[in-house]
This record gives sequence, C-alpha cells and structure tokens, in this order.
Amino acid sequence: MNKAAPQKDKAQVIEERVAVKVDEEYCSRCSICRSLCPFDAIIKDAETGKIVVDIEKCQVCGICYSACPARAIDTIYYDNDSIINYLEKAKAEYGSQALVIMCKGSAPDFAGVEKLFGVSNFIPLSVPCVGRIADEIFLKAIEMGIAKIYVLACDEDYCRFERGSPLAGRRILALNLMLEQLGYGKEAITLKRNSLKVKVDKDLCIACGNCVFFCPYHAPKLESEKGISIDLDACKGCGLCVVMCPAFALDMENWEKERISTLIPKLLAEMKPPKLLVFRCQWAVFPPLNGNPNPNIGFIDVPCAGRVDAFHILEALQKGADGVLIAACSEDDCKQEGVSARSEHLVARLRERLAQIGFGDRLHFCFVSPRDPERLDKELQEFRQGIEAIASKGKRK
Repeated sequence: MNKAAPQKDKAQVIEERVAVKVDEEYCSRCSICRSLCPFDAIIKDAETGKIVVDIEKCQVCGICYSACPARAIDTIYYDNDSIINYLEKAKAEYGSQALVIMCKGSAPDFAGVEKLFGVSNFIPLSVPCVGRIADEIFLKAIEMGIAKIYVLACDEDYCRFERGSPLAGRRILALNLMLEQLGYGKEAITLKRNSLKVKVDKDLCIACGNCVFFCPYHAPKLESEKGISIDLDACKGCGLCVVMCPAFALDMENWEKERISTLIPKLLAEMKPPKLLVFRCQWAVFPPLNGNPNPNIGFIDVPCAGRVDAFHILEALQKGADGVLIAACSEDDCKQEGVSARSEHLVARLRERLAQIGFGDRLHFCFVSPRDPERLDKELQEFRQGIEAIASKGKRK
C-alpha cells in the first residue's frame, strides 16, 4: 500500500511546489491575505516584514489570490487569465449567455443545476471554491456579453475552505450593489447555496449501527430498532457511511450508487487500452479547465476518497478497466476529519482479496495534493507501467 510521500528538506519542497507564491516586487505587505487565510499558511517574516506562504500548511484554496489588491499572489490553478481564456472559448462553444460558477462540493458535474436555477443551456465553470473567484472575473464575464451569472456555493458552515463561501457571499453582495447603480439590474449575479448530504431508505435499514460508528461527525442517530435518522445539519457529505452500509440503505445526493455505476461503462467506452479509471477526491486534485486529454485515463470525482465503494472498484474491473487508482488527500490534508485514512484501510483490505485471484496489482491507492501538481501524474505513470508489465507478461504465457 502506497504511503504518504517521503519527507524532503524544506528547500527542496519549496523549489518543487509553487502552487501559490508571493511576488515580493508587487507585495505592499498589507496583510489582507494573512487575515483571510483559513489555514494560517501566510505569515509575515518578523525580521524582513515580507509576506511568506508556508506551503506545507497551504490548502491552495485561492482565497488569498482573489483578495490581493496588488495582484501580488500567483497560483497555478484557476488564475484569472486562465479563467478568462476559458470563458471566451466556452461562450462560443456553448452558445449561451448564462454562466454558472459552481463549487465542486455543491453539485458534481453540474448535476441539479437546472433544478436550482432553471437554466438548461449555460457555460459551466467548476472550481474547488467559489471564494477564489475574483471581482475581475465577474466583471470580465459581463463585458463579454454574458447576460446572467449564477453562483452555486456551499452552505457557509459546510465550506471545505472555511471562509471561501462566506467571502463569496459578501463579494457578490457588493458587486450586485455596484452593478445595479450602473444599470445592470437588481441581481445581475444570483447566488444560491447547496450542500450535498446523505439520504436514508428506512425500509432497507437493518439498524446495524455501522454508520453511527464510522461517521466522524456523529450525524447518524440509532434511535430504535426501526432504523436510523440523519442529522442533516451535522452531515458533511463525506460518503463514508454509504460505503460502510451493508444493507444499501444509505446513498449520497448526486453521488448515488446508480449514478456512479452509469459513469463507469460510459467512461471506459471512450478510453483506449490500457484503461486506467481514477477515483479522485475533488479536494486532492484540481483538474485543468480544458479537461482530460489522455485517452487512457478516465476520472470520476468523489466528495472524499471515503465515498469510493468496493462495489464500484469491482464493477470497473469487471467492465473492462485494466486498473483502478484511488487518489486521496493525506490524513493531515483531509477535509473530512481524516476519512481518507479509513479509505486507505478499506482499499488495502480489498487489494489483499484481489491478490488472491491475481488482481491485486490492478488496484492502487495514493495520497496526492494540489500543492504538488506533478504527484498524480507520477503515480499514474508508475501505475500504467505496472499494468503494461502485467499485460506483457500475460502475452508471453
């Protein structure tokens, strides 16, 4: 089982990980970034007064980037130029004057957007947190001729980056007031909040208590032999309880078993051998806006590695995947109270069982992070080499 990355000296880590950095030439040391950082990853050097990013603490939420008045902070993910370039191309591709900006935690693959906003044809923009979208993006979109902007954010107390959703709310309120004065109407930008929760079928529940034991948020309550109830205010949507339920009585809104089962053969049909299917935690990997150009790899984003079900792994292998990789946050980085460590344990047990029939090497678990943009590619390259070696060995027999 693949463990966390080996420790490197501080200089090597900083040299390799440039996901977020401060341009000292433009930084005025105003400390707005420090005040907004949810993870205390931005500090002011006591001797020099310089603003420094502690990359080991940074979760690459992008809040500091969007809030810097001097534009002195750079990021390799979803920077303003990349988003504007994407919008220019997507506006022509989708032929729409409506833009939907969505936090990944609000609705995977824009599922449910039509129901929430009443729009079916729109330009999609999915980001790890809407708090990273700067004023400039909203104003540039309007300048492009986008007539209506919809923003789907997490509930404020559900935000994986703590301050991102509240910041987005305040930013949109201020922009709407300004745009109204400029004649763009009362609500040029519509904000809604949506947090995905677990669902329970009490007719299937056998009151085993597994969900009560495993939930890190104490959301399930075993009130009687008739079954459980879910405290939706406490639920954070990690999906671990769904995986651990032996009676299939629990499901995850927008990440339902059936929905994932439908995605698997669809992706595999579009891929070329060797076919590697990746279940990736949406907080561990920030995919590029231009999609996935690799014909050998298919991705299914999940709310947490804890949502990866043994059933779906076996289903992928049965339907033609040459290998399955699970990309998770490390336990320290996990946005779900360390659920990724539980997932690692479950995958390890499944791998042991698969090894008994010669399929153990076709399942791989790894820890990755947006701080290290090359890590997942390296894991995939090594995994592919292993899969190709298996195929080559099989041909020689």
